[in-house]
Amino acid sequence: MSDADPVLVTHDAGVAVLTLNRPERKNAWTVGMQGDYYGALAAAAGDPDVRAIVVTGAGGAFCPGADTRALTTYTETGTTNPLAEQIEQPEWFPSTIAKPMIAAIQGPCAGIGLVQALMCDIRVAAADARLSTAFARRGLPAMHGGEWLLERIAGAAVAHELLLTGRTFDGTEAQRLGVVHETAADPLARATQIARDMATDCSPASMAHIKQRLWTSRERSLEQTVVEVDAVLDGFLASEDFREGVTSFQERRSPQFRGLSHPTGPAQ
Repeated sequence: MSDADPVLVTHDAGVAVLTLNRPERKNAWTVGMQGDYYGALAAAAGDPDVRAIVVTGAGGAFCPGADTRALTTYTETGTTNPLAEQIEQPEWFPSTIAKPMIAAIQGPCAGIGLVQALMCDIRVAAADARLSTAFARRGLPAMHGGEWLLERIAGAAVAHELLLTGRTFDGTEAQRLGVVHETAADPLARATQIARDMATDCSPASMAHIKQRLWTSRERSLEQTVVEVDAVLDGFLASEDFREGVTSFQERRSPQFRGLSHPTGPAQ
């Protein structure tokens, strides 16, 4: 039964594919799925053989949000599932992973499902995918950091409209609005192609540092950004990855970069 194994993990060519796996419920989110997904992310983050991560869903769906059975329970109890407090990682844990994450979106992607896609670095969607913030239509606030993520990624105007209306929009409109980066006939194949390119041709240490800076960039001024990057620049210039990056470019071949020295957290 998929509920006993709510997230499937496969590895190939430096890429870990994490598949939300409750197809009979269109991969609707549960506390058990969150614990399993965050655990799988932690394992991928700590695996030096994994250089990029793809997140997708089984059975032609990404994730339509919280399972309606759980929502019914919450209406009766007036509180969230206390088992969520047993999950070791915080809700924003995916944004702390030091490796690039690409979401492959098809079918429904709403509520916390959309939030998980927004916590990935790159999003590829099917043109007919169905996305929605959904929170306002369920009598809820913009949970799980959705307001911060959507405003940061797509801008204030888009965030206001999509969060306040809670309407459904397709993958084509999502690309136009900047919610996803591109559409593809086969989102998983395209996301995997992007991930393999990064795993093969990009330095894991460089990606980790760049990603960490991008996720916290609004906390810094331009001057502070330049000063802080210059402070660590010599370490990169003296690294094997930098020498290999230059040499492979000069020799017109694919680089052979090393894995992360500290793969369980973002570079500083």
